[in-house]
Amino acid sequence: MNTSENFTTRQARWISPVFFGLAFYTLGAAMMDSFVVYHTWRFVGEAEFINMHIESGSRIVPFFVMPTMVMTIFLVLQFWHRPKVVTRKQVWLALSCVIIAWISSAFIQIPMQIELDKGRNEELLNMLIVTDWIRVIPTFVLAGDVFIMIKRSIAS
Repeated sequence: MNTSENFTTRQARWISPVFFGLAFYTLGAAMMDSFVVYHTWRFVGEAEFINMHIESGSRIVPFFVMPTMVMTIFLVLQFWHRPKVVTRKQVWLALSCVIIAWISSAFIQIPMQIELDKGRNEELLNMLIVTDWIRVIPTFVLAGDVFIMIKRSIAS
């Protein structure tokens, strides 16, 4: 994977590994958010919930949202800068998964999070956990797709 003829462009030699790394970083961050953070909110008392939720949310932006934005940019760059063994179909699949997660965040999870900033709401928290699967499933598909991209890249 070191020679130029294995890539669509010279820049792909660094753009693709950055994308691969960010994809798995965001996978880990997403799984922590979905399976650890959201579920532990059930054990936070009413009085502490608002402060805990706001503090937790303030850390999500720099450690999850921003890296996911950067990963999305590097994913789009894969249409032009990628290993030749990675097909445009694979890039489209990855982009579709990311778009589903962004749309779900914007129209489902973020509005619920804004409401939870106002106070603990067990029903809303349960809805957040259930609807988060709209993001979790495509994130797992993305991880599988990226794993195949890496495997094909190494094998070539």
